[in-house]
Amino acid sequence: MKAVKGVLVGVVILVVLVVGVLAYLWSSLDAIVAAAIEKYGSQTTQTEVRVDSVRLVLAEGSGAISGLSVGNPSGFSAPHVFTLGKIGTKLDMESLGKDPVVINEIYVGAPRVSFEINDQGKSNVKVLQDNIAASAPAESSAEPEQTEGEVRLIIRRLVIEGGTLDAKVAALPGKDKTANLPRIELRNIGEKGGGATGPEVARVVLNELIRQVGTTVAKLGVNQYLDKKVGEVTQKVEDKARQKLGESLGDKVGEGVRGGLESLRNR
Repeated sequence: MKAVKGVLVGVVILVVLVVGVLAYLWSSLDAIVAAAIEKYGSQTTQTEVRVDSVRLVLAEGSGAISGLSVGNPSGFSAPHVFTLGKIGTKLDMESLGKDPVVINEIYVGAPRVSFEINDQGKSNVKVLQDNIAASAPAESSAEPEQTEGEVRLIIRRLVIEGGTLDAKVAALPGKDKTANLPRIELRNIGEKGGGATGPEVARVVLNELIRQVGTTVAKLGVNQYLDKKVGEVTQKVEDKARQKLGESLGDKVGEGVRGGLESLRNR
């Protein structure tokens, strides 16, 4: 009888421990997801990626991420190159526990981009793009092996809208510009390859966002200062100023000469 009681007590203790672990994981799931975003995001961009909060409602298959920021590469003044507004997600609940997991929708509202050209003529977005390319696995003819436990994703629809771009050129202090970013909509990310890993999805989304940033910057006319150091830009501005001054003085001298000749003719 004592042996039976001992077994029952052992089973109860085991159940309590299991429930405790599950409760801990459930309560810490948001923090686990946030940590994963920061880890893989930082690996992909080679800058600091931070998240303010993650809230998952598994019963509804929904989630929200707030305060996601991508740090600026070194050599630039702003703290972040991207800050993304609230991010909402909707999961395909039937795909949970399967490979790949299907996300029906991701919505990103009001992202803000700080585009900079530093005193060496380099842009922070180009440096970030190079970092992303460097973090990608080397191409090969063979299919890449999937790491054990790695979750692969298919994203049916991803929308980024309401974005703003702030453009700053080190050689033009006090002449910052602002523009609206075009709406971005991507569909079926990862479907072609049977699912994409988190870093692969990050590369697809960031590369598209960077492409749209490039288009917006070109419209602002800021890209003409790329690959030009501060001294070169300053010299060019001074040369233009001298040219305009010379043209203005030349016009005034010409007008004076013409006026004098006209006066002589009238005598």
